[in-house]
Amino acid sequence: MTVLSAIRDRLFGPDASAVSRSAGDDSQGKPVAQTQPPFSGYDRLDKRQLMDGLSDHSQIELEAAESYEQCHKNREPVLTKLRYMRGREPLPGYDALSVEQIVAALEDADLATIRRVRAYERKFGNRPGVLEEVVRVYHGWRASQPKAAAPGYQPLGGALASSAPVDGPGGGGRP
Repeated sequence: MTVLSAIRDRLFGPDASAVSRSAGDDSQGKPVAQTQPPFSGYDRLDKRQLMDGLSDHSQIELEAAESYEQCHKNREPVLTKLRYMRGREPLPGYDALSVEQIVAALEDADLATIRRVRAYERKFGNRPGVLEEVVRVYHGWRASQPKAAAPGYQPLGGALASSAPVDGPGGGGRP
């Protein structure tokens, strides 16, 4: 492990080293230029078009786009957006799953997984079918949980009501 990769791991987590290794570092740790664009039409998009369309791509494509962008155009706003968009998939291979496969995986999911799928889908896919199923599964999960007993009624005045006058020292009603 080089000093640079140790610093990168500490600042950005161990996944950052994997990204640089997958991009292809030479023996001195400098990135090797990627010759293929990460997806069709990448080089024709201006900065704004590219940033607006990033949510339509999988994590694998975003990783490739980040490597390509660093080696070619190195536009800081694009790199910042790519870093924001990159994230851990809520289920293994999530981006490659169909709506039906995601729904099947949600049927046995715990609450934390359901919430991760919802957050990830809102940020990246925003597919109405998946979001509707997440809501349905969430409500089903909540309905299956035992209800907590409601606390007993306690008047707001409680013990103070019998010992102190409500109207205050003057007894004239509202202050």
